[in-house]
Amino acid sequence: MQSFYKLESIPEFTRDAVVTFGVFDGLHIGHQDVLETVRDLADAETLNSVLFGFYPHPLSFLAPEKCPPVLMCLPKRIEILEQLGFDIAIFVNFNEKIASMSPVPFVDNILRKLCRAQHVVVGYACQFGKDREGNAQLLESMGQQSGFGVTIVPPTQLNGFPVHSTRIREAIARGDLGLASQLLGRNYSMSGTIVRGDGRGRQIGFPTANIEPGEQICPPNGVYAIRAKLTDKWFDGVLNIGVRPTFDGTKFQVESHLFDFDEIVYGETIEICFIEKIRNERKFSNMHAFVQQIRRDIAVATEILAQ
Repeated sequence: MQSFYKLESIPEFTRDAVVTFGVFDGLHIGHQDVLETVRDLADAETLNSVLFGFYPHPLSFLAPEKCPPVLMCLPKRIEILEQLGFDIAIFVNFNEKIASMSPVPFVDNILRKLCRAQHVVVGYACQFGKDREGNAQLLESMGQQSGFGVTIVPPTQLNGFPVHSTRIREAIARGDLGLASQLLGRNYSMSGTIVRGDGRGRQIGFPTANIEPGEQICPPNGVYAIRAKLTDKWFDGVLNIGVRPTFDGTKFQVESHLFDFDEIVYGETIEICFIEKIRNERKFSNMHAFVQQIRRDIAVATEILAQ
C-alpha cells in the first residue's frame, strides 16, 4: 500500500479509483463496512482503492477546544488499512485551504482530479466542504451530473444504535471495554513512546514500561490485563493508569509490566491492547501490601489472558 501525508507529495496516479474520504478515527465496524464496499467495488473494476483522510481531527484546526481525544494513532490506521487490502491511503492536515473549499471544488479538485475517483463511497452521515455544506445526497446529485458513481452506505448498528466514534469514546471513558471492543471490531488499543520513569518498579522486582499516550483516550484509572506489542513481538502483562497514590503521586501515568520481559527500551513504540479491568487504583498502607497486591494482579491477569 502507498501512503501520502501532504497534498503536494501525491504523484499523478496511473489508474482511476474508488475513493472514500473522512476522518476514520478508530476504523470501527461502521468504517469497515464503508472500506469493504470501496475495496469490493475497486476489485470488481480493477481500480485503485483510495482513502482520503484527515489527521489530526479537523476540529484541532477549526475548534481546538472541541476536538475529541484520539481513538487510533496514524501508524495504526495505516497498518489496518494495509491489512484490509487498500491500495492508497492519504492522510493530510486539515488547513485553511481545505477548510475554505466549498463542496464542488473539493469533489472536483481533491476526489476527481487528485484521487481520480470514478466512484465515491461514503457513509450516510457524510458531511464535507466549507461549513459542512455538502452531504451524501449532494454528492449523489453531483455524481449524476458529472458522471461518477456514488454509493451511500447505510448506518451500521449495534444493539439498536448507530456505530460512531463518539459512542466508542464514551464507552472507553466510562470503562465499558466490552462495548468498545464490539464497536471497534477489536480490543481497544493505544500506542505510545516508552519514556523514562522513576525506576521504582524495577527496584521492587516489577520493571515497568512507562508510556506517553499523547492525545489518545485512556480508560478510567485502574489496573488492567493487557497484551502489548513491542518490536513486533506480543507480551502479556498488567498496566496501571493513574497517579500512584501509594507513593503520594499527583502526575497521571500509564505504566505497564510485561511478563517475561526485562529490557530497557526507552524511545521504542509500544502498542497496548486493553483486555479487561482488574481493579480500581487505590492507596496501600505499606510497600509489603503493595507488592503482594501486584502479585495478585499478575495472577488474575494471567488467568484472564489464558482464556
